[in-house]
Amino acid sequence: MKLVIGATAGAAFLLVVGAGISSATPQMLAAAKKAGLPATNCQYCHTVAMPKKDTFKPDELNDRGKFLMTDMQKTNAKTPDMKALKEYVDSQKK
Repeated sequence: MKLVIGATAGAAFLLVVGAGISSATPQMLAAAKKAGLPATNCQYCHTVAMPKKDTFKPDELNDRGKFLMTDMQKTNAKTPDMKALKEYVDSQKK
């Protein structure tokens, strides 16, 4: 019974998270550039070159995209705040 409840809760979480993130648009890339960030293409936050809304999976986000997703959940926002990317610290840079 606990396994069924856990699986149901996990599936619901992924649906909510996936629905919010899958609304990514070219305007978000423009907003990141406007915020002074070096975003040149979708792979600034995604691991795939051209993410599609209908096939989006949260595991297709790189660390920067996952940071935005976490920020979006903390603020209960429907879309990511590109200005929040200024607070992102790349763990691979030393």
